[in-house]
Amino acid sequence: MIKASIFHDYDIRAIIDQELDEEGVEQIGQGLVKLFKPKVVAIGYDMRKTSSKMYQALIAGFGGRVKEIWNLGLISTDMSYFTAGRYPEVDLVIMITASHNPAEYNGMKITLSRAVPVGGNTGLYQLRDLILTTKLDLAKKEKTSLIDKNIWPDWIKANLNLVKPTSFKPFKIVVDAGNGMAGYFIPKFQKYLTNLNIIPLYFDLDGSFPNHIPNPLLPQAVKTVRKKVQSEGADLGVLFDGDGDRMFIMDEKGRLFSGSQTTALLAEHLLEKSPKQLILYNIVTGRIVPETVKSKQGKSQITPVGHSNIKRIMRQTGAIFGGEHSGHYFYRDLYYADNAILSLLLILESASQSGLKFSDIYDKYDKYPQSGEINFKVKDKQKLIDEVKKAFQVGAKRVLDFDGVRLDFDNYWFNVRASNTQPLLRLNMEADNKKILDQRLGQIISFLNSRGAVRVNE
Repeated sequence: MIKASIFHDYDIRAIIDQELDEEGVEQIGQGLVKLFKPKVVAIGYDMRKTSSKMYQALIAGFGGRVKEIWNLGLISTDMSYFTAGRYPEVDLVIMITASHNPAEYNGMKITLSRAVPVGGNTGLYQLRDLILTTKLDLAKKEKTSLIDKNIWPDWIKANLNLVKPTSFKPFKIVVDAGNGMAGYFIPKFQKYLTNLNIIPLYFDLDGSFPNHIPNPLLPQAVKTVRKKVQSEGADLGVLFDGDGDRMFIMDEKGRLFSGSQTTALLAEHLLEKSPKQLILYNIVTGRIVPETVKSKQGKSQITPVGHSNIKRIMRQTGAIFGGEHSGHYFYRDLYYADNAILSLLLILESASQSGLKFSDIYDKYDKYPQSGEINFKVKDKQKLIDEVKKAFQVGAKRVLDFDGVRLDFDNYWFNVRASNTQPLLRLNMEADNKKILDQRLGQIISFLNSRGAVRVNE
């Protein structure tokens, strides 16, 4: 069983045993051999209940068809990218995960040597078409060696080498792992971070997610961390997603930093360490990012949404850092890949050096009110994007027509873009003040509604 709908622009995600079964996973393994002809494959996995059986199915798909399979064991998704970048002998890395999806889901994120992601147009859709049109039964010509590979020492060292942990102030931090992989890797770093008092929330690995779905933007997760931060008198709250590659922070007052605020904070700190570098930010990230970069004599460039886009443009330009509104942060010095734990370490280093409370840091970057992402169900995404552009572009100071359309005006901007995975149109807006935001947002929403768009809660 393997349904076409499980192949997305960035990964494979499926409801296990309804959309994908073990035989289907084995076929994916054989399909990857057929497409990429790897000799050495590395496989890691998260704590989901179905991860071990998916791992065994992949072993069956690759066995006898590649020279070596590295068993990376339990790792975060960031570590799969690190494996592809750090070890040149590895041709292909597969991370078994469904990120922040509910417990019934699982899937894969696939990376080539040098940490080059495999996305929809760089192999995933070709893989889908190959498997759905061909019953693969590749001959077993290799004697495959299965090797248990412990990458943890290299991973920890690589991250700690990019900060000065001894400079960290004695912060009290609440960390919500959501029963996901952060509950596994935070304790491994903790012994090197002796100044930190870490208060754990849901560190037990449990793929049934008994406390909340491991999505750091869920109101339930935010509310729980806020309550704990305030009751403990903590300096900082941190929320990770299930596979540990996405992170959000909260100040001591319980206010959650947006992805734009965190991108600005990280960009400023990195420019202080390495002046005049290029910073990337995606099309729905706020103006505080390019303004902060400019104030630090850095350069900035806007990109489409999506990790494969940012990684590609980082390689082309040599940018030192890239940030997304979704909580993904990318680093040139770790193979142009996203890295949540390094982001946290850099934030702690920055706050230690500045001496500011996290509420002061929040206020520093809280310049423009934002709408957050608003989703609409529509029949024809591209047609509606074209209609929005035609109706609203008059008077715009800047029109960006990649990844939907973004229109910048004197005192506000907005972007409408198509979801890569669902029949949804996503709207983001930012303005100089709340009054302008409410007024302009009302106009855009009314226009979308008049064209048949129906707002949905996601």
